[in-house]
Amino acid sequence: MKLPPTINRSLILIVPKQPFYDWSNALFPDMEKQQASEERDYNSYLLEDELFLDDPKKELAKYWKPIFLNELFGQCTDENTYPKLTWKLFTEWFNFYKSSIVSDLIEQPIEIQDDEY
Repeated sequence: MKLPPTINRSLILIVPKQPFYDWSNALFPDMEKQQASEERDYNSYLLEDELFLDDPKKELAKYWKPIFLNELFGQCTDENTYPKLTWKLFTEWFNFYKSSIVSDLIEQPIEIQDDEY
């Protein structure tokens, strides 16, 4: 049996909690309210291979702020509305789950889209 190839990355899945959606809902009161319990699509981020989350604050030190900013930007592009970014707030607003093995089931090469705003 041939197994799918793995890539030299680990993955972190970010799952927003209700306080994140409360912030977004307050920014756009005329839009339909988002509820954490109703969301089913989450962002994932590739990180270095063999990242262990025994000490998440230490091991995500160089990643949590860019992840936080990307999650905020997904809701609102006006950076003036963003809260002060702290590890405490990150953990209050997001759950995160790690996967140390990322298998590529597609035969086409990975394409990288580099957006700039």
